[in-house]
Amino acid sequence: MKKILLFVVACFAVATVSASNVEKIQFANKGNFSLGLMVGIPPYSGNAVMPTVSIDGMWGLVDGLAKTKTFGENGAIDLGFYANLCFYDYGTNDDNDAGWSIPVAIRSGFHWEFVKKLDVYAGFQDGIAISEGWDGLDDDSDIYADGIFGMYVGAKWMFTNAFGVRIEYSGDWIGGENNMPPFAGGVTFNF
Repeated sequence: MKKILLFVVACFAVATVSASNVEKIQFANKGNFSLGLMVGIPPYSGNAVMPTVSIDGMWGLVDGLAKTKTFGENGAIDLGFYANLCFYDYGTNDDNDAGWSIPVAIRSGFHWEFVKKLDVYAGFQDGIAISEGWDGLDDDSDIYADGIFGMYVGAKWMFTNAFGVRIEYSGDWIGGENNMPPFAGGVTFNF
């Protein structure tokens, strides 16, 4: 939690220093759709055989929530979805335990553009992680589900109105199991 707070404070500090020429929110507008593709650090990175691969989308619900002297008409709220896939190998010397996990979540976030072309956002996610683990010795497999509830923060740098890059940190707070990649990066497309 301290890392999240430090990240948010750092974003505010950088944005306040260079907050020139931001007149209104540009990329999280009402009615716009954004699609993101990311690759991330797996939650159990020591056992992962691949990075997490994720897709997410968001629809802008409301924009222009605040009118300020420095940032103009800014602030937006979105609603969206998130899904990722990761494979794991829990094997020991004589064992071949392996599995996969597919977390799927509904998300809602708040966006603020401190600097032109930079969209900083934070929000909550709620969903379920479907996972399967199997034991290579007897070929038994177990499919199970874990709840997901957590927070995410991120930033998008838009090169054009339709394309940008992004980074994101996310956490899952239910039962101590973290089914979400802690850090991820990728591309975003606005429609």
